[in-house]
Amino acid sequence: MDPWPEDLPRQVEIDAAGDVALTAPQAAALLGVALDAFLADLRAGHVYSVVERGEGEDAGRLRLTLRRRARQRQLLVEAATGRVLDAS
Repeated sequence: MDPWPEDLPRQVEIDAAGDVALTAPQAAALLGVALDAFLADLRAGHVYSVVERGEGEDAGRLRLTLRRRARQRQLLVEAATGRVLDAS
């Protein structure tokens, strides 16, 4: 099941350097937590993210892992456009 919230665009921002950015509302919704709680945990250092760049047949894709406490979400993203291909 794809947990991407229906009310959010299936898009993340990718800057010229290839770095990925989620907005705080996107990240909070993906993790299923209120924005205020997410921001408090972010300030306290309880939110982590990792971006992995695909190689070989996965070239051109990114995997973004977002963690908050015991909850984790992964996004498969098209590197050229920032379009979210899958979420788990």
